[in-house]
Amino acid sequence: MTNKIISMLLLCGMSFAESSAQNPVNNFKVDVKVTQGIEDAGYLVHVFNNTQTQRKFVDKITVKDKRTYFETHIDEPLVGDLTAIFPDSTVCSACVRFPFVPGEEVHVKVKNGTFELSGTKFYQEWADADDLEENARKYYKQSETDSIIRNYLKNHANEEGCVMRYWQYNILPRPVILSMIPESMRNGRFKYFFEGYTPETDNEVVIEEAEDEPTVITIEKADKTQRQSAGFSYNFEPTPTQKAQLQTKAVNFKSSMDAVEALYHSLQPAYEAKSFLGTDNIFNQIVKQNDGLDKSVQDLIKTLKSFNVPQTEETKMLGELYQEVVKFYTKQNLGYAELQKELGTLPKAAQKAQKSISKLAEKYMAEMGKLGK
Repeated sequence: MTNKIISMLLLCGMSFAESSAQNPVNNFKVDVKVTQGIEDAGYLVHVFNNTQTQRKFVDKITVKDKRTYFETHIDEPLVGDLTAIFPDSTVCSACVRFPFVPGEEVHVKVKNGTFELSGTKFYQEWADADDLEENARKYYKQSETDSIIRNYLKNHANEEGCVMRYWQYNILPRPVILSMIPESMRNGRFKYFFEGYTPETDNEVVIEEAEDEPTVITIEKADKTQRQSAGFSYNFEPTPTQKAQLQTKAVNFKSSMDAVEALYHSLQPAYEAKSFLGTDNIFNQIVKQNDGLDKSVQDLIKTLKSFNVPQTEETKMLGELYQEVVKFYTKQNLGYAELQKELGTLPKAAQKAQKSISKLAEKYMAEMGKLGK
């Protein structure tokens, strides 16, 4: 099977895990342990580029006997995240985000809806800084907490895990963190995190999907100028409550897309073997997840309409949303068409999936037509 067909159907491109045959010294490893009472069936793995402006799907890992594992090759520290997949194949609307560090192994413990990190030196330092912050916030007033955290960072400013824990989540103002860490830290392996920082970038959330992936709608902390570069070039200014509502709906929208991509990714062995025996359930899940995407789009539309946005602004917003959805469904259809050329005929479950996806694409093309797009 050609790479063209694989890339067309996988949507997410080649997995980073495929490059792990390179120098294993730079491999990054994740070992996840799921406690009793938590029913996570797997996780989607994403990684950002080194400017944190593009987020790319890397892999889907499956939980078996409460454990799962992931390994990939990276040449420099990158921010990545894990998103839980539930037993019914739905995807959690939240994720845990932290640095993926070459040569390090993170142990992730999932319990009570939270993720606890530990592992090799970097992640143990991260965990210690996290524990200090959690205890300070639990037992002290806000003014005392800030002082406790600041003193802790002062005494641990040579620890990469501590510095990056407070940097990643803005636990202290970033100018304060920069003023406290030594030159050796600022010029070390996390150098580009610090070099790329300006006070203005604290409000930036312009996150584009990697090439051939759909654009995420993001509005958190963005002013009008920044929203324009993220696709929100509108005069409409959401209230804080509306921003929070839109952010939640947008996360659900993107998570639905991620779930579809992960399912195509899990079909790769069948593509390579040119045998689709035993894959009916995966194609059935593709149908279900695309239907879920349709519902999340409708939910997002309903939320937008509830804000009484000026008609011209609403039309533009909906038009751009419809374009992304049509693009996503159309890419899947093109993949099935290419696969049919290769095999001569599609498996029945794949035919069913293609038919369902075609209807959804037609539905949103019709909606675009109503807007005059």
